[in-house]
Amino acid sequence: MELWLVRHGTTRANLEGRLQGTLPFPLGPEGRKEALLLAGRLKGQKYAYIFCSSSLRARQTARLLARTVQAPPPLYTLLLEEYNWGVLQGLTRREIGERYPALLQQLQEDFHQAEIPGAEGLDKLFRRVDRFCRLLAALEQKGRMKHPVLVVSHGRFLQALIIHFLGHDKRRGWTFPLSPASLTILQGSFGGRRRLKLFNDSCHIFQQR
Repeated sequence: MELWLVRHGTTRANLEGRLQGTLPFPLGPEGRKEALLLAGRLKGQKYAYIFCSSSLRARQTARLLARTVQAPPPLYTLLLEEYNWGVLQGLTRREIGERYPALLQQLQEDFHQAEIPGAEGLDKLFRRVDRFCRLLAALEQKGRMKHPVLVVSHGRFLQALIIHFLGHDKRRGWTFPLSPASLTILQGSFGGRRRLKLFNDSCHIFQQR
């Protein structure tokens, strides 16, 4: 089984350095171009399923990809939503420092472990990841994974999915950011060995620059 993980394309909030979380930011012109370049790279690829976050920017990315690949229509699910950043959603680092200086200090010391009012929290995030993996495992057991599965989601969710799939410690630092419209491939079985086959590949974008 292979999981082809795609982070959505660039939004205006990305360019401004805002924490988007569950807010409905759309793709910007650059993000649409990135998604189209990735769609060209994946043209003709067969997928058993396309699973996608229900967030606007992820849906827009998935729709562009779905035009060129061979797969059933995308399946949108709240399980793949981005992490809810609570009171920090929509804010830049400067704005966080102005409103929540003590919290900014926590974020600078350990971005992934800071206690943020109203945020989802790591435990809830990984429960969503586990539910999604259980869904995939059930499909795998039924023999419905003859082709790769395309997963279109968000940076923090996909980071958590990689950690969970590979069995790494979720409480340690997450030192592997994912670029917009990048491709990562996980390979293996939920009942056996698993490995990272490709990580954060954006060659389809940089070849055009």
